Amino acid sequence: MKFSFLGLDIFLKKKRDEDLTLKEINYANDNIIEYLKKLNSDEINERVKEVTCNINQGVKKIKQILFDKGIVIVPDYIPHDSIDKISKDLKIIKEKISVFVSSEKSFEEKKDILYQQENFKIKQHNELTDYSKAVANVRQGQDKGMIDIFNVDKWYPSIGNILRPYLDDKFIKEAINEDNNYLKTKNLNLYINNGVTNTRGFHVDGNQKQLKGFVYLEDCLDLKYGPYTYVKKSHLDIALQKINKQISSSLPNSTETPFVLLQNIIPALAKKGALVISDQKGSHRGFPQTRGYQRTVAVMSYI
Repeated sequence: MKFSFLGLDIFLKKKRDEDLTLKEINYANDNIIEYLKKLNSDEINERVKEVTCNINQGVKKIKQILFDKGIVIVPDYIPHDSIDKISKDLKIIKEKISVFVSSEKSFEEKKDILYQQENFKIKQHNELTDYSKAVANVRQGQDKGMIDIFNVDKWYPSIGNILRPYLDDKFIKEAINEDNNYLKTKNLNLYINNGVTNTRGFHVDGNQKQLKGFVYLEDCLDLKYGPYTYVKKSHLDIALQKINKQISSSLPNSTETPFVLLQNIIPALAKKGALVISDQKGSHRGFPQTRGYQRTVAVMSYI
């Protein structure tokens, strides 16, 4: 079977001699990025507005948007003065990681933190989340240069002391839980993107029920900053899920989802203190940054 998507001819065959490559998947994703860059600010703001809900509108409204669209943005969820209290720690963290990156070591283990790049000492996701100390990964491959710090509060407890009460609040629990499916907080991570111009394309995290809460620790009001980007309703679209699964079946990572509805893509632009909650079964990615721009986000997993 053959169909065209963004100028790319895609063949679905039982034989594996003409399977798609990651390079071709990236071609499709790059064209989507160019499409988004051509949208004017009013078009983007309308998309953002559709999934934005202030906390004073109530938990039922937030819950409705989340389960209908797969994503909801709650502006000013965490007060700026609370985030300012950890700004000094964030600065120190960035400085320490910069020193490690410059050292060109593959990994370095200290009392409360394991740094690793290139040849990782720990690779499996469950080992990273359950490790006895924080782990700072300098990502390679599709997200080359992105810093992903697992369990950052094991390294700097002050960050967890400030953020966890908001992310584990009964208000959030009521918003994310559906029927008798009770999700619990897992690990608190920190994502640091500084001029990461090539990011992994649209993908899903897997089939397991999982939500993530992203707290913007800096303003992210323009595509140049590399906002978290989500395809609304993709968590419910079984047809697209099947198509993407078939498309990416020959790739090392079968969770790539390059086939998305352009009109449903939403860059989550928001100010510092905003909380973005999304269903990770839906298609999402980090928007590529413009060199010289940065984004720092705290991420809580709900499983």
